[in-house]
Amino acid sequence: MSVLHGGLLSGLTDPKFMAEIAERTRIAEHIAAQMGVTVAEARAALRAFEADTSSDGHTLH
Repeated sequence: MSVLHGGLLSGLTDPKFMAEIAERTRIAEHIAAQMGVTVAEARAALRAFEADTSSDGHTLH
Protein backbone atom coordinates (compact mmCIF):
# COMPACT_ATOMS: atom_id res chain seq x y z
CA MET A 1 0.00 0.00 0.00
CA SER A 2 2.84 2.41 0.76
CA VAL A 3 4.19 2.18 -2.81
CA LEU A 4 0.78 2.97 -4.27
CA HIS A 5 0.19 5.73 -1.75
CA GLY A 6 3.64 7.21 -2.35
CA GLY A 7 3.07 7.04 -6.10
CA LEU A 8 -0.17 8.96 -5.84
CA LEU A 9 1.37 11.61 -3.63
CA SER A 10 4.43 11.98 -5.85
CA GLY A 11 2.11 12.94 -8.71
CA LEU A 12 1.04 15.98 -6.74
CA THR A 13 4.56 17.39 -7.02
CA ASP A 14 4.99 16.56 -10.72
CA PRO A 15 4.30 19.74 -12.74
CA LYS A 16 3.50 17.81 -15.93
CA PHE A 17 1.00 15.57 -14.15
CA MET A 18 -0.63 18.53 -12.43
CA ALA A 19 -0.85 20.41 -15.75
CA GLU A 20 -2.59 17.41 -17.32
CA ILE A 21 -5.06 17.26 -14.43
CA ALA A 22 -5.73 21.00 -14.71
CA GLU A 23 -6.35 20.70 -18.47
CA ARG A 24 -8.73 17.75 -18.02
CA THR A 25 -10.58 19.72 -15.35
CA ARG A 26 -10.83 22.75 -17.65
CA ILE A 27 -12.19 20.60 -20.47
CA ALA A 28 -14.72 18.87 -18.19
CA GLU A 29 -15.91 22.21 -16.83
CA HIS A 30 -16.31 23.59 -20.35
CA ILE A 31 -18.25 20.53 -21.52
CA ALA A 32 -20.44 20.68 -18.41
CA ALA A 33 -21.30 24.31 -19.11
CA GLN A 34 -22.00 23.65 -22.80
CA MET A 35 -24.14 20.56 -22.16
CA GLY A 36 -25.89 21.82 -19.03
CA VAL A 37 -24.71 18.86 -16.93
CA THR A 38 -22.61 18.51 -13.80
CA VAL A 39 -18.82 18.32 -14.01
CA ALA A 40 -19.04 14.72 -12.77
CA GLU A 41 -21.40 13.87 -15.64
CA ALA A 42 -19.09 15.59 -18.13
CA ARG A 43 -16.11 13.62 -16.78
CA ALA A 44 -18.09 10.37 -17.15
CA ALA A 45 -18.97 11.29 -20.74
CA LEU A 46 -15.29 11.99 -21.48
CA ARG A 47 -14.25 8.65 -20.00
CA ALA A 48 -16.87 6.84 -22.09
CA PHE A 49 -15.70 8.67 -25.20
CA GLU A 50 -12.06 7.80 -24.50
CA ALA A 51 -12.98 4.15 -23.92
CA ASP A 52 -14.69 3.97 -27.32
CA THR A 53 -12.02 5.85 -29.29
CA SER A 54 -8.66 4.61 -30.53
CA SER A 55 -5.47 6.62 -30.14
CA ASP A 56 -5.89 7.92 -33.70
CA GLY A 57 -9.47 9.10 -33.10
CA HIS A 58 -11.44 6.27 -34.70
CA THR A 59 -14.42 4.62 -33.02
CA LEU A 60 -13.52 1.16 -31.75
CA HIS A 61 -16.98 -0.40 -32.21
